[in-house]
Amino acid sequence: MQKYTHKYLEETVVDAARRRVAFVFDHFETIHVSISGGKDSSVLAHLAILEAQKRGRKVGLFFLDEEAMYQSTIEMVEYWMAFAPESINRLWMQIPFSLTSATSYQDSQLLCWEPGKRKEWMRQKSENNIRQKPWAEADEKLTSGYKWLDFYGAITNYERCYKGAAFLLGERAQESPNRRYSVTKHPVTIGGQKIFWGTPRGDNFTLKPIYDWQFSDVWKYHHDNGIKHSRIYDYQFLKGYNINEVRISSLIHERSFKSLCDLPEFEPKTFEKLCKRIKGVSFVQETGKAAKLFRASKLPKNFTSWIAYRDFLLETYPLPDRRPIFEKRFSKHLSNEYVARQQCRQLICNDYENNLPIDNKPDPRQELIRYYEEQL
Repeated sequence: MQKYTHKYLEETVVDAARRRVAFVFDHFETIHVSISGGKDSSVLAHLAILEAQKRGRKVGLFFLDEEAMYQSTIEMVEYWMAFAPESINRLWMQIPFSLTSATSYQDSQLLCWEPGKRKEWMRQKSENNIRQKPWAEADEKLTSGYKWLDFYGAITNYERCYKGAAFLLGERAQESPNRRYSVTKHPVTIGGQKIFWGTPRGDNFTLKPIYDWQFSDVWKYHHDNGIKHSRIYDYQFLKGYNINEVRISSLIHERSFKSLCDLPEFEPKTFEKLCKRIKGVSFVQETGKAAKLFRASKLPKNFTSWIAYRDFLLETYPLPDRRPIFEKRFSKHLSNEYVARQQCRQLICNDYENNLPIDNKPDPRQELIRYYEEQL
Protein backbone atom coordinates (compact mmCIF):
# COMPACT_ATOMS: atom_id res chain seq x y z
CA MET A 1 0.00 0.00 0.00
CA GLN A 2 1.31 3.41 -0.96
CA LYS A 3 2.05 5.71 1.96
CA TYR A 4 1.38 9.42 1.80
CA THR A 5 3.38 11.94 3.80
CA HIS A 6 2.59 15.57 4.50
CA LYS A 7 5.16 18.25 3.91
CA TYR A 8 4.64 21.31 6.05
CA LEU A 9 5.87 24.58 4.59
CA GLU A 10 7.26 27.48 6.57
CA GLU A 11 5.38 29.88 4.29
CA THR A 12 1.81 30.76 5.34
CA VAL A 13 -1.03 31.09 2.84
CA VAL A 14 -0.95 34.85 3.41
CA ASP A 15 2.77 35.02 2.61
CA ALA A 16 2.23 32.84 -0.47
CA ALA A 17 -0.62 35.06 -1.67
CA ARG A 18 1.46 38.20 -1.19
CA ARG A 19 4.29 36.59 -3.15
CA ARG A 20 1.90 35.65 -5.97
CA VAL A 21 0.35 39.11 -6.14
CA ALA A 22 3.85 40.64 -6.24
CA PHE A 23 4.69 38.22 -9.06
CA VAL A 24 1.66 39.48 -11.00
CA PHE A 25 2.77 43.09 -10.55
CA ASP A 26 6.27 42.14 -11.72
CA HIS A 27 5.00 40.76 -15.02
CA PHE A 28 1.87 42.76 -15.90
CA GLU A 29 1.21 46.44 -16.45
CA THR A 30 -2.58 46.09 -16.53
CA ILE A 31 -4.08 44.29 -13.52
CA HIS A 32 -7.77 43.98 -12.71
CA VAL A 33 -9.30 42.37 -9.63
CA SER A 34 -12.87 41.08 -10.04
CA ILE A 35 -14.83 41.94 -6.92
CA SER A 36 -18.26 40.74 -5.85
CA GLY A 37 -18.68 42.32 -2.43
CA GLY A 38 -17.98 38.89 -0.94
CA LYS A 39 -15.38 37.74 1.57
CA ASP A 40 -12.93 36.10 -0.88
CA SER A 41 -12.73 38.88 -3.45
CA SER A 42 -12.40 41.37 -0.60
CA VAL A 43 -9.25 39.61 0.59
CA LEU A 44 -7.79 39.64 -2.91
CA ALA A 45 -8.70 43.29 -3.44
CA HIS A 46 -6.93 44.23 -0.21
CA LEU A 47 -3.79 42.29 -1.14
CA ALA A 48 -3.68 43.88 -4.60
CA ILE A 49 -4.32 47.42 -3.33
CA LEU A 50 -1.51 47.12 -0.76
CA GLU A 51 0.89 45.94 -3.48
CA ALA A 52 -0.18 48.76 -5.79
CA GLN A 53 0.39 51.30 -3.01
CA LYS A 54 3.84 49.86 -2.33
CA ARG A 55 4.80 50.34 -5.99
CA GLY A 56 3.04 53.64 -6.61
CA ARG A 57 0.80 52.01 -9.20
CA LYS A 58 -2.91 51.50 -9.77
CA VAL A 59 -5.01 48.36 -9.85
CA GLY A 60 -8.42 48.09 -11.48
CA LEU A 61 -11.37 46.90 -9.40
CA PHE A 62 -13.91 45.37 -11.78
CA PHE A 63 -17.51 44.81 -10.74
CA LEU A 64 -20.24 43.63 -13.14
CA ASP A 65 -23.45 44.94 -11.57
CA GLU A 66 -26.30 42.39 -11.79
CA GLU A 67 -28.86 44.95 -10.51
CA ALA A 68 -30.83 42.32 -8.53
CA MET A 69 -28.44 42.17 -5.58
CA TYR A 70 -28.24 42.64 -1.84
CA GLN A 71 -27.98 46.31 -0.86
CA SER A 72 -25.21 45.14 1.47
CA THR A 73 -23.26 43.96 -1.58
CA ILE A 74 -23.54 47.39 -3.20
CA GLU A 75 -22.33 49.00 0.03
CA MET A 76 -19.32 46.68 0.10
CA VAL A 77 -18.41 47.48 -3.50
CA GLU A 78 -18.62 51.19 -2.71
CA TYR A 79 -16.38 50.55 0.30
CA TRP A 80 -13.68 49.02 -1.87
CA MET A 81 -13.95 51.59 -4.64
CA ALA A 82 -13.29 54.31 -2.04
CA PHE A 83 -10.69 52.33 -0.06
CA ALA A 84 -7.63 53.96 -1.66
CA PRO A 85 -8.73 56.14 -4.62
CA GLU A 86 -5.16 57.06 -5.55
CA SER A 87 -4.36 53.37 -6.14
CA ILE A 88 -7.63 52.22 -7.71
CA ASN A 89 -9.21 52.42 -11.15
CA ARG A 90 -13.00 52.26 -10.68
CA LEU A 91 -14.37 49.71 -13.16
CA TRP A 92 -17.99 49.36 -12.01
CA MET A 93 -20.00 48.30 -15.08
CA GLN A 94 -23.77 48.82 -15.31
CA ILE A 95 -24.79 47.72 -18.81
CA PRO A 96 -27.76 45.71 -20.14
CA PHE A 97 -27.18 41.94 -20.13
CA SER A 98 -29.32 38.89 -19.44
CA LEU A 99 -29.18 37.06 -16.14
CA THR A 100 -30.73 33.65 -15.49
CA SER A 101 -33.82 33.87 -13.28
CA ALA A 102 -35.19 30.69 -11.72
CA THR A 103 -38.18 32.41 -10.13
CA SER A 104 -40.47 32.24 -13.15
CA TYR A 105 -41.00 29.87 -16.07
CA GLN A 106 -42.33 32.67 -18.26
CA ASP A 107 -39.56 35.19 -17.51
CA SER A 108 -36.51 32.97 -17.14
CA GLN A 109 -34.13 35.81 -18.02
CA LEU A 110 -33.81 39.16 -16.31
CA LEU A 111 -32.49 41.88 -18.60
CA CYS A 112 -30.44 43.85 -16.11
CA TRP A 113 -30.62 47.63 -16.59
CA GLU A 114 -33.18 47.13 -19.34
CA PRO A 115 -33.50 50.27 -21.48
CA GLY A 116 -36.90 51.90 -21.22
CA LYS A 117 -37.60 50.46 -17.76
CA ARG A 118 -35.58 52.86 -15.66
CA LYS A 119 -38.41 53.33 -13.16
CA GLU A 120 -38.46 49.58 -12.51
CA TRP A 121 -34.74 49.22 -11.82
CA MET A 122 -33.73 48.10 -8.33
CA ARG A 123 -31.70 51.34 -8.09
CA GLN A 124 -30.38 53.98 -10.44
CA LYS A 125 -27.03 53.96 -12.20
CA SER A 126 -24.18 56.11 -10.95
CA GLU A 127 -22.46 58.72 -13.10
CA ASN A 128 -19.14 57.39 -11.80
CA ASN A 129 -19.73 53.96 -13.36
CA ILE A 130 -19.37 52.46 -16.84
CA ARG A 131 -22.91 52.82 -18.20
CA GLN A 132 -22.31 51.96 -21.85
CA LYS A 133 -20.61 48.94 -23.40
CA PRO A 134 -16.88 49.71 -23.68
CA TRP A 135 -16.68 47.61 -26.85
CA ALA A 136 -18.11 48.09 -30.33
CA GLU A 137 -21.49 46.43 -30.89
CA ALA A 138 -20.24 44.93 -34.17
CA ASP A 139 -17.37 43.22 -32.34
CA GLU A 140 -19.54 41.76 -29.59
CA LYS A 141 -19.00 38.05 -29.01
CA LEU A 142 -21.85 36.00 -27.54
CA THR A 143 -21.39 33.02 -25.26
CA SER A 144 -21.86 29.74 -27.13
CA GLY A 145 -25.52 28.74 -27.35
CA TYR A 146 -26.95 32.19 -26.61
CA LYS A 147 -28.58 34.74 -28.87
CA TRP A 148 -28.17 37.52 -26.32
CA LEU A 149 -25.46 38.96 -24.12
CA ASP A 150 -25.41 37.03 -20.85
CA PHE A 151 -23.35 37.38 -17.67
CA TYR A 152 -20.32 35.45 -18.93
CA GLY A 153 -20.58 37.08 -22.33
CA ALA A 154 -20.40 40.51 -20.72
CA ILE A 155 -17.24 39.51 -18.85
CA THR A 156 -15.69 37.95 -21.96
CA ASN A 157 -16.32 41.03 -24.09
CA TYR A 158 -14.98 43.30 -21.39
CA GLU A 159 -11.77 41.28 -21.13
CA ARG A 160 -11.38 41.35 -24.92
CA CYS A 161 -10.96 45.13 -24.66
CA TYR A 162 -7.48 44.42 -23.26
CA LYS A 163 -4.36 42.55 -24.34
CA GLY A 164 -1.71 41.15 -22.06
CA ALA A 165 -3.74 41.95 -18.94
CA ALA A 166 -4.03 39.97 -15.72
CA PHE A 167 -7.53 39.38 -14.36
CA LEU A 168 -7.42 38.27 -10.73
CA LEU A 169 -10.22 36.17 -9.21
CA GLY A 170 -10.79 35.28 -5.56
CA GLU A 171 -11.72 31.65 -6.27
CA ARG A 172 -10.64 28.98 -3.78
CA ALA A 173 -10.18 25.27 -4.47
CA GLN A 174 -11.83 24.35 -1.16
CA GLU A 175 -15.25 25.52 -2.33
CA SER A 176 -15.95 22.51 -4.56
CA PRO A 177 -14.24 19.74 -6.58
CA ASN A 178 -15.16 21.62 -9.76
CA ARG A 179 -13.47 24.76 -8.46
CA ARG A 180 -10.38 22.75 -7.51
CA TYR A 181 -10.19 21.32 -11.01
CA SER A 182 -10.86 24.62 -12.77
CA VAL A 183 -8.06 26.36 -10.88
CA THR A 184 -5.33 23.94 -11.89
CA LYS A 185 -6.42 22.27 -15.13
CA HIS A 186 -4.72 24.73 -17.53
CA PRO A 187 -1.42 25.93 -15.99
CA VAL A 188 0.37 28.77 -17.76
CA THR A 189 3.98 29.82 -18.16
CA ILE A 190 4.69 33.42 -17.16
CA GLY A 191 8.18 34.85 -16.95
CA GLY A 192 9.64 31.39 -17.42
CA GLN A 193 7.67 29.99 -14.45
CA LYS A 194 4.88 27.43 -14.63
CA ILE A 195 1.87 28.86 -12.80
CA PHE A 196 -0.73 26.34 -11.63
CA TRP A 197 -3.02 29.03 -10.22
CA GLY A 198 -3.46 30.65 -13.63
CA THR A 199 -5.34 30.03 -16.86
CA PRO A 200 -4.81 31.53 -20.34
CA ARG A 201 -7.83 33.50 -21.52
CA GLY A 202 -7.50 34.79 -25.06
CA ASP A 203 -4.87 37.52 -25.10
CA ASN A 204 -5.00 37.77 -21.30
CA PHE A 205 -4.61 35.63 -18.20
CA THR A 206 -6.93 34.67 -15.36
CA LEU A 207 -5.02 34.31 -12.08
CA LYS A 208 -6.21 33.06 -8.68
CA PRO A 209 -3.64 33.96 -5.99
CA ILE A 210 -5.67 32.72 -2.99
CA TYR A 211 -6.70 29.41 -4.55
CA ASP A 212 -5.27 27.37 -1.66
CA TRP A 213 -6.89 29.34 1.18
CA GLN A 214 -9.33 27.70 3.57
CA PHE A 215 -12.58 29.20 4.86
CA SER A 216 -10.91 30.02 8.19
CA ASP A 217 -7.93 31.67 6.46
CA VAL A 218 -10.24 34.15 4.77
CA TRP A 219 -11.97 35.22 7.97
CA LYS A 220 -8.71 35.41 9.91
CA TYR A 221 -7.34 37.78 7.27
CA HIS A 222 -10.44 39.96 7.58
CA HIS A 223 -9.96 40.10 11.35
CA ASP A 224 -6.21 40.63 11.36
CA ASN A 225 -6.37 43.46 8.80
CA GLY A 226 -9.51 45.15 10.04
CA ILE A 227 -11.30 45.10 6.69
CA LYS A 228 -15.07 45.18 6.45
CA HIS A 229 -17.38 42.38 5.33
CA SER A 230 -20.98 42.26 4.20
CA ARG A 231 -23.45 42.16 7.08
CA ILE A 232 -25.27 39.38 5.21
CA TYR A 233 -22.57 37.02 6.48
CA ASP A 234 -23.45 37.95 10.05
CA TYR A 235 -27.12 37.26 9.39
CA GLN A 236 -26.31 33.92 7.78
CA PHE A 237 -24.14 32.93 10.73
CA LEU A 238 -26.88 33.78 13.21
CA LYS A 239 -29.38 31.77 11.13
CA GLY A 240 -27.10 28.72 11.32
CA TYR A 241 -26.09 28.51 7.67
CA ASN A 242 -23.70 25.72 6.75
CA ILE A 243 -20.18 26.83 5.79
CA ASN A 244 -20.87 25.96 2.14
CA GLU A 245 -24.00 28.14 2.21
CA VAL A 246 -22.30 31.23 3.62
CA ARG A 247 -21.90 33.20 0.42
CA ILE A 248 -23.01 36.40 -1.29
CA SER A 249 -24.34 35.62 -4.76
CA SER A 250 -27.16 36.32 -7.17
CA LEU A 251 -30.59 36.34 -5.57
CA ILE A 252 -32.47 34.77 -8.47
CA HIS A 253 -30.55 31.79 -9.87
CA GLU A 254 -31.16 28.08 -9.18
CA ARG A 255 -28.91 27.93 -6.12
CA SER A 256 -30.29 30.99 -4.36
CA PHE A 257 -33.66 29.84 -3.07
CA LYS A 258 -32.50 29.86 0.55
CA SER A 259 -31.23 33.42 0.13
CA LEU A 260 -34.66 34.48 -1.13
CA CYS A 261 -36.35 32.72 1.77
CA ASP A 262 -34.43 34.82 4.29
CA LEU A 263 -34.27 38.04 2.25
CA PRO A 264 -37.36 39.66 3.89
CA GLU A 265 -35.64 39.19 7.24
CA PHE A 266 -32.17 40.26 6.10
CA GLU A 267 -33.11 43.16 3.81
CA PRO A 268 -36.86 43.85 3.69
CA LYS A 269 -36.51 46.87 1.38
CA THR A 270 -34.47 44.85 -1.12
CA PHE A 271 -37.11 42.11 -1.05
CA GLU A 272 -39.89 44.63 -1.69
CA LYS A 273 -38.05 46.06 -4.70
CA LEU A 274 -37.24 42.59 -6.03
CA CYS A 275 -40.90 41.53 -5.91
CA LYS A 276 -41.78 44.52 -8.11
CA ARG A 277 -38.87 43.90 -10.48
CA ILE A 278 -39.12 40.14 -11.14
CA LYS A 279 -42.05 37.75 -11.36
CA GLY A 280 -42.26 34.77 -9.01
CA VAL A 281 -40.03 36.13 -6.25
CA SER A 282 -42.74 36.11 -3.59
CA PHE A 283 -43.77 32.54 -4.45
CA VAL A 284 -40.18 31.26 -4.32
CA GLN A 285 -39.59 33.09 -1.04
CA GLU A 286 -42.52 31.27 0.54
CA THR A 287 -41.76 27.83 -0.87
CA GLY A 288 -37.98 27.85 -1.41
CA LYS A 289 -37.21 25.67 1.60
CA ALA A 290 -39.78 23.02 0.70
CA ALA A 291 -37.80 19.85 0.05
CA LYS A 292 -40.53 18.28 -2.06
CA LEU A 293 -40.84 21.26 -4.35
CA PHE A 294 -37.28 22.30 -5.16
CA ARG A 295 -34.86 19.65 -3.89
CA ALA A 296 -36.59 16.60 -5.34
CA SER A 297 -35.59 14.66 -2.23
CA LYS A 298 -38.91 12.88 -1.71
CA LEU A 299 -40.89 11.19 -4.48
CA PRO A 300 -44.54 12.32 -4.73
CA LYS A 301 -46.77 9.57 -3.35
CA ASN A 302 -48.66 9.02 -6.62
CA PHE A 303 -45.50 8.04 -8.49
CA THR A 304 -43.70 4.72 -8.16
CA SER A 305 -40.33 5.85 -9.51
CA TRP A 306 -38.25 8.94 -10.24
CA ILE A 307 -38.15 7.89 -13.88
CA ALA A 308 -41.95 7.97 -14.08
CA TYR A 309 -42.01 11.35 -12.33
CA ARG A 310 -39.37 12.71 -14.74
CA ASP A 311 -41.40 11.56 -17.74
CA PHE A 312 -44.47 13.26 -16.28
CA LEU A 313 -42.59 16.54 -15.75
CA LEU A 314 -41.27 16.42 -19.31
CA GLU A 315 -44.71 15.73 -20.73
CA THR A 316 -46.29 18.61 -18.81
CA TYR A 317 -43.37 21.06 -19.11
CA PRO A 318 -45.01 24.46 -19.73
CA LEU A 319 -42.47 25.79 -22.27
CA PRO A 320 -42.58 23.60 -25.41
CA ASP A 321 -39.68 25.41 -27.07
CA ARG A 322 -37.34 24.44 -24.21
CA ARG A 323 -38.51 20.88 -23.73
CA PRO A 324 -36.15 19.60 -26.50
CA ILE A 325 -33.20 21.04 -24.55
CA PHE A 326 -33.97 18.72 -21.62
CA GLU A 327 -34.82 15.77 -23.86
CA LYS A 328 -31.53 16.04 -25.74
CA ARG A 329 -29.53 16.36 -22.52
CA PHE A 330 -31.32 13.49 -20.78
CA SER A 331 -30.87 11.19 -23.79
CA LYS A 332 -27.14 11.16 -23.04
CA HIS A 333 -27.64 10.12 -19.42
CA LEU A 334 -27.92 6.72 -17.79
CA SER A 335 -31.42 5.48 -17.06
CA ASN A 336 -31.62 4.88 -13.32
CA GLU A 337 -33.35 6.33 -10.28
CA TYR A 338 -30.28 8.24 -9.07
CA VAL A 339 -29.93 10.16 -12.33
CA ALA A 340 -33.69 10.55 -12.85
CA ARG A 341 -34.08 12.26 -9.45
CA GLN A 342 -31.51 14.87 -10.48
CA GLN A 343 -33.27 15.30 -13.82
CA CYS A 344 -36.51 15.97 -11.93
CA ARG A 345 -34.77 18.70 -9.97
CA GLN A 346 -33.59 20.38 -13.17
CA LEU A 347 -37.10 20.32 -14.58
CA ILE A 348 -38.66 21.68 -11.39
CA CYS A 349 -36.10 24.50 -11.22
CA ASN A 350 -36.37 25.22 -14.97
CA ASP A 351 -32.62 24.67 -15.25
CA TYR A 352 -32.38 24.51 -19.03
CA GLU A 353 -28.89 26.04 -18.83
CA ASN A 354 -27.56 23.08 -16.83
CA ASN A 355 -26.40 25.19 -13.88
CA LEU A 356 -27.20 22.25 -11.60
CA PRO A 357 -25.11 19.60 -13.41
CA ILE A 358 -26.22 15.98 -13.15
CA ASP A 359 -23.96 13.33 -11.66
CA ASN A 360 -24.37 10.81 -14.47
CA LYS A 361 -23.31 7.52 -12.91
CA PRO A 362 -24.78 4.16 -11.80
CA ASP A 363 -27.20 4.31 -8.89
CA PRO A 364 -25.06 4.10 -5.68
CA ARG A 365 -27.91 2.38 -3.83
CA GLN A 366 -28.13 -0.38 -6.41
CA GLU A 367 -24.38 -0.82 -6.31
CA LEU A 368 -24.54 -1.13 -2.53
CA ILE A 369 -27.39 -3.65 -2.70
CA ARG A 370 -25.49 -5.68 -5.27
CA TYR A 371 -22.40 -5.65 -3.06
CA TYR A 372 -24.25 -6.99 -0.02
CA GLU A 373 -26.05 -9.60 -2.09
CA GLU A 374 -22.68 -10.89 -3.23
CA GLN A 375 -21.21 -10.79 0.25
CA LEU A 376 -24.18 -12.35 2.02
